[in-house]
Amino acid sequence: MKICFVSSSGGHWEELLCLRKIAEDNDSFFVTEQGSQAEDFKGYKLYTLPQINRKEKGFLKKFFRLFCEAKKIINNEKPDVIITTGALLSFPFCFIGRKKSKIIYVESFARVNKKSLTGRLVYPFADLFIVQWESMLKYYPKAKYTGGIF
Repeated sequence: MKICFVSSSGGHWEELLCLRKIAEDNDSFFVTEQGSQAEDFKGYKLYTLPQINRKEKGFLKKFFRLFCEAKKIINNEKPDVIITTGALLSFPFCFIGRKKSKIIYVESFARVNKKSLTGRLVYPFADLFIVQWESMLKYYPKAKYTGGIF
């Protein structure tokens, strides 16, 4: 099975790396934002993309470019599964990959009583939506509660 692991940098990336054991047992690649965390990552195929912020000037143009890059990577790699811990960078991969890949979304550990924007967007089409706090089941009733992945 080929798996795409994708997340924004920072805490989302740290959470995603907690799932590295799954990557070891499969044909896997990772996608994150350019920066120091990515530069220290070794042992797997890694794609890095520019970081963008939805509040910055020129966001729509940059977000469109992100969709184009995600489409190239998805078409080139053809993952069977996309696993993500979110945020902005991951949405284009989930949206583009949803027709040919299974989507597994893990809502951030930081989300205890409020949905994330990416979680709200991916929840309707995710094949498996995981929450790390039982309290989040009231916001995502079809989710699976697993406890923390740390």
